[in-house]
Amino acid sequence: MSDKETRQWAIEGFVGRLDELKTVLGVRVGPRVERAKSQLIAALAERDKGNREAAVLGVARAMGELATMGDELGAEEGALMRMVTAEFVKGLGRGDQAAVEENLNRIQSRAGTPEKRGNR
Repeated sequence: MSDKETRQWAIEGFVGRLDELKTVLGVRVGPRVERAKSQLIAALAERDKGNREAAVLGVARAMGELATMGDELGAEEGALMRMVTAEFVKGLGRGDQAAVEENLNRIQSRAGTPEKRGNR
């Protein structure tokens, strides 16, 4: 598999790991995670049909939904997640694969650690 083919699947890997947010942030974020996951899957379908504009818009909506979950970790974390998500979406819109991957990795790394039982 070429490097470009590997990169193309970065968002699919991200979608596959979204459920981890329920462990990190607690089950109360479940409906938002599921909504974002559905939006991302629909955006990927648009991408696969060649409808780049609809795909980018769908990813932007889903990532916006996910960015709000940073607030669950605190105001500063929420602001950081919104900023990183905005950069991710900008990179996606420009077709800047390196920026997309970098910001996607930042989003995944900022998810935090699983909550301890009884904390939430």
